[in-house]
Amino acid sequence: MPELRTDDGPRKLRAVWLGPKGATLPFEWTYVQWAVTLLMIPVGIVLIAGLIALAGLVAVGHAPWFAFWFGLIYGAPAAVYGAVRIMRGVTFDEPLRYKITTARDELGGRSRAAAEPPMNWRMPWPRLAELSPAAERLFESPDVVGGSGSAAEET
Repeated sequence: MPELRTDDGPRKLRAVWLGPKGATLPFEWTYVQWAVTLLMIPVGIVLIAGLIALAGLVAVGHAPWFAFWFGLIYGAPAAVYGAVRIMRGVTFDEPLRYKITTARDELGGRSRAAAEPPMNWRMPWPRLAELSPAAERLFESPDVVGGSGSAAEET
């Protein structure tokens, strides 16, 4: 029996970085997952520090001195957690750009698909007028089912 070769193996290969040689990590992340996680850390720090600063402005009139440190201590882990949750559903079959495009389409944003020009539909409605003599003869013909003189009426 001949050996059947499929492309499943090469297609499912993932570019995975396990860590430095001799000290691998207990989980496998792709380079995209690493990039998203590392880019989310500053976003989380700024977001949490900004929320604390805004709360301080509202409560005491100035931003508290610990806003940045609070953002660093709590924002970075929150960002990592959020990135891991976001990237959990990303696979080879549904990459990150597919997820982003799908979310944008579901939330009503513009799609990357090329927009088609608007189509104007015109229905050629018949004129409202008297039937032509040829059409009148068709309705009176005994060959037409339901017309006068049909086979059902003759029996």
